[in-house]
Amino acid sequence: MYQWNYFYGAIMLGSDYKGFLDFVQHTMKDRNYYYFHPAIFSQAIQEAPYYYDDILVSFGRTAKWFLDTESKLHEFMLEFEDILRHIDFQHAQIKMGGVYSDYSFFWLNKKKLINQPGGSFKTMMDYLAENKIRFFESEDLYFGLGEINLSTGWCEKRYDEDELKSFDIQYPGFKYPI
Repeated sequence: MYQWNYFYGAIMLGSDYKGFLDFVQHTMKDRNYYYFHPAIFSQAIQEAPYYYDDILVSFGRTAKWFLDTESKLHEFMLEFEDILRHIDFQHAQIKMGGVYSDYSFFWLNKKKLINQPGGSFKTMMDYLAENKIRFFESEDLYFGLGEINLSTGWCEKRYDEDELKSFDIQYPGFKYPI
């Protein structure tokens, strides 16, 4: 019997949907990703009532013995972050799981967060600190553990201590940025 695992997620795109489509349809396959294939991404319709202002793109797949080591998690994250760096996105979330564990990860586009009107950057950073949400910073992204509201990008479910311990046991040397 095989251990079947999965991941699924969504990306809230920015204003350049055509750039996203071009990347997925023309560039992505040439990049030879192991975890991500163009066929797993949904393609949005830009007409009401299926679309208002922002476009949400979903994706998902199954695998055997998926992300069972820290090095595989790092490879997975490097691929996904490479995708994010090539598209115009606001925030993204991936849920992964299987027999032994379930985790939710989120990414926030620093450029979008910092440049939003109304001071949302400081508010978001205060919120993450106040609610003790484990997050990390790279040059252009924030990466965190927890579930976000896909409409707003705000973390709605942070990990409790037991979930964080489980993550730390499975990935004891996890560091970010990778």
